[in-house]
Amino acid sequence: MTRSQPAVKDAVTAKNVDLSNCDQELVQFPGAIQPHGAMLIVDEPDYIIRQASANCEAIIGRSANDVLGKRVADVFAAAPRMLEQMQRMSLENGPVHVVRESFAGATNGVNIFAHRCGGVLILEVETIADPAAEPTTHLYSDVRETIAMLEACQGLQNFFDLAVERIRVFTGYDRVLAYKFAEDGSGHVMAEAIPEGLEPYLGLHYPASDIPAPARRLFGASWLRHLPDVSYEPVALVANGPSGTSAPIDMSYAILRSVSVMYSGYLKNMGVHSTMVMPLMKQGQLWGLISAMHHSGPRHVPYEARMAAEFLSHMLSLLMSGKEDADGYEQRLRMTAVADQLVEGLCRNPDLHVSLVAPDQPNLMSLIPSQGAAIAARGSFSLIGQTPAEDDVAALVDWLSKMNQPVFCTEQLSELYPAAGNFRSVASGVLAVRLSQQTRDFLLWFRPEHVEIVNWAGNPEKPVVVSESDGEVKLQPRRSFALWKESVTGRSEPWRQDEREAASALRQSILEIILSRAEEVDRVNRQLAEVNVELDSFAYAASHDLKEPLRGVHHLASFLKRGQEGRIDDEGRQQLETILKLTRRMDDLIESLLQYSRTGRVELMLETHDMDELVDEALMSCRRLFAERPADIRRPMPLGTIVCDRVRVREVLSNLISNGIKYNDKSQRWIEIGVERASPTRYYVRDNGIGISASAKDRIFDIFRRVHGEHEFGGGVGAGLTISRKTVERHGGRLWVDSLPDEGSIFYFTLGPERSA
Repeated sequence: MTRSQPAVKDAVTAKNVDLSNCDQELVQFPGAIQPHGAMLIVDEPDYIIRQASANCEAIIGRSANDVLGKRVADVFAAAPRMLEQMQRMSLENGPVHVVRESFAGATNGVNIFAHRCGGVLILEVETIADPAAEPTTHLYSDVRETIAMLEACQGLQNFFDLAVERIRVFTGYDRVLAYKFAEDGSGHVMAEAIPEGLEPYLGLHYPASDIPAPARRLFGASWLRHLPDVSYEPVALVANGPSGTSAPIDMSYAILRSVSVMYSGYLKNMGVHSTMVMPLMKQGQLWGLISAMHHSGPRHVPYEARMAAEFLSHMLSLLMSGKEDADGYEQRLRMTAVADQLVEGLCRNPDLHVSLVAPDQPNLMSLIPSQGAAIAARGSFSLIGQTPAEDDVAALVDWLSKMNQPVFCTEQLSELYPAAGNFRSVASGVLAVRLSQQTRDFLLWFRPEHVEIVNWAGNPEKPVVVSESDGEVKLQPRRSFALWKESVTGRSEPWRQDEREAASALRQSILEIILSRAEEVDRVNRQLAEVNVELDSFAYAASHDLKEPLRGVHHLASFLKRGQEGRIDDEGRQQLETILKLTRRMDDLIESLLQYSRTGRVELMLETHDMDELVDEALMSCRRLFAERPADIRRPMPLGTIVCDRVRVREVLSNLISNGIKYNDKSQRWIEIGVERASPTRYYVRDNGIGISASAKDRIFDIFRRVHGEHEFGGGVGAGLTISRKTVERHGGRLWVDSLPDEGSIFYFTLGPERSA
């Protein structure tokens, strides 16, 4: 009784058939085996046979019905040794040779293999080939010599050229080729050993559908797959009567597993009669295949030769990784050296736009081979080499931001991002690293379109042949293996793994530098905050304590002046006036210092206030000044409301308005008070006064630093703008000025932090 395979989700019909249907085939549940051996499905721990292949009589001399329901010990004379072996060995990772046995009337006997899969014990009984026809005494020396030669070989290509030639020699197959997979599942023949007269496959590419995903999974699960006769007739499994189990058997690791009809039909179209396939694994992933093909007829490779080939398959994978890594060793050394120089430059100057794009020293293009590179940081762009236009780079950065990947790379950008079709000549490939998930800061490398002529083994776009017979629709493999040349466009040279790793490592180094500098800035800010608190405390205490003795000096000088009126000469009176003048000056300075220290110490009373009302109050406080120096007050629009400390902001407005009046020598003075809608809201006080020179723009905010003489433009101690700036900064905003001499000034201030773009 044969097993019915699980149904495919969507039925394959003549209308919807495509090679992608192969990916739905459950090849691990074939329900049948190859005829050069027999299979027994055994229940543990009683070792009772529940299923058997229909060809048991030809292999072990007893029919399937005769062995079903029997214990293994009732069928095999060597059962005690077999069971002892199975108890000692792990059977979870594929078939293990457990015993060799001869049967009455059999010439060469059988090899018995055991493994567990899908919760059952599977025994495979394989006929031993004629030892005289296949001597194996030379295998050990052949394999040892091959490994020694492969170890000494330099370069990955030379390594595989030698490997396929040596495997062909000791396996006796007509053709042995090395096949490498691409990321999309397609692949190409990179090395081949054939005798004269066979058509070469070297350099041919095959679409991913030629080796569907289920087949790739099975190749990666076992170190060797052997098909002695492509034209075999599958042998079904027989269950133990109506009451016995007939559950589908997972044959993922089985030596005798019947192959897909797609696969056998494909091989027949190629003129292949026997195959042996060994996987090439790298870091646990299927990297490629060693495929041996026999065109001259069926070929059954003995167990001993297969074990030697399996061992060699392990060694090839181990050595291959080293050879491939060695090919890029010098490149990795160079990238490491350049990365160190870039990091060193960033430590000196953390500005990415300066440190990573300088043309006369190592830059982004020096790190990773590319024709162009770009930096997107802090809302600006730096481009070097051949790149898309800045607007295109900005749009690409927006798209990459939505991808939300730390490292992104592709050699066919336009297939993922259609807008890239407009600049594929310079950027068909892009490698990008995102410096922070909170910003749109990126480093990007570009590679141009690389038009390649691909030699496909048959037209990859050719419609699939469908056979409708016996009421069934069966997908047939491609029959044409004629050379088909296709020009592949819109793709760049691929990005190597070590190049991606170098970009990722640079990203990590930049993040560490940014974090280190942020920690340093935070530490310095904390120290400055502590120092400022101490200075404010000192300034407050000093100014407060100095007022009393200064007031005493002023009073004593006043009493002396009144008491000695008429008794002292003019020089004495002038000296007393000077003392009084200096004490008044000192009092003004101390009062300003006290007010400045109070600005840093007092707690802000933050509430929502109408800015127009605060302007009215500020204008009222300046009314005496307006009486002396009339000026036109302009208010173009309402200022709206804002959260602030009413008293402190009113003092800022009073100071800016009074300065606009005092520092004005025009006959027609005017002051304009307005707002610019920005983020945050930007207020301004504009005047038509004397203006400020470029060299004095920073000095005017220094405490006690007057640009003009002590008595010019109404005098003063030079503390008003310093106090105003500190008040604004305590609100989280900033105060600055734009001015031209003789044309007036405009003071801007905000009362909240800037918002990042």
